[in-house]
Amino acid sequence: MRARDVGRALVSYAWTGFASAGVVGQQVMGGDAEDLARQTLRWARGLERLWEIDLTVEGLSHYRAHTPTVLVANHQSYVDVVALFLSVPEMPVFLAKRELSRVPIFSRAMRTRGDVFIDRQKHDAAASTIDRTARILKPGAPLLVFPEGTRAKEPVIGRFKKGAFHLAKQAHAAVQPIGIHGSLETWPRESPAPRGGPVRISFGPPIDAERVQAMPIDELVSSMRNEVARLAGLPLADDTTR
Repeated sequence: MRARDVGRALVSYAWTGFASAGVVGQQVMGGDAEDLARQTLRWARGLERLWEIDLTVEGLSHYRAHTPTVLVANHQSYVDVVALFLSVPEMPVFLAKRELSRVPIFSRAMRTRGDVFIDRQKHDAAASTIDRTARILKPGAPLLVFPEGTRAKEPVIGRFKKGAFHLAKQAHAAVQPIGIHGSLETWPRESPAPRGGPVRISFGPPIDAERVQAMPIDELVSSMRNEVARLAGLPLADDTTR
């Protein structure tokens, strides 16, 4: 491991811990949603500079503000979260894996922001989380989901899990695809620290709530997976190997 990688990783952890404590502190002091958004963006911009990310955003004209929306994106590396915070016009909340709920301070900050943890290994618990989240989804706070469920090992679009799409139907929400390109190269899965480089975030046209309700779930999942692949410029993985 290179000394530069070690240094960058340590500074990243320290900055994340400091920013997380700031988010929690804002809540204790009575901070509102705008305060939390400013703290989150400050954290993301700091990592963007530290990680030397060259971020470009396309298709923002497709974004519909103040509309209950589930955003679905492919997931290639830890860079994705930072890039999405900096790209989505409204501060999103995340449907995150339960493992993150065990990270000190950071998990408290996520709960303060309104992020939701889901246990992917327990179907009943996951279904309950999806149902609860559907009831609280509101305009101005889009829910961002990585339907592949984990970071990709290769530059492909993996199989999409159905939970996000069931949630959109229950919440009577629109679904918007987002393609992420370049973040795997920016931070390869086996690398202890990011390497920097270009990352592109591409927004596609959303499927409105009425059409989401009318589409069979399998058709909705397939349509969104194909669109995310197109936006990301990546091929679909062979489902038999995922």
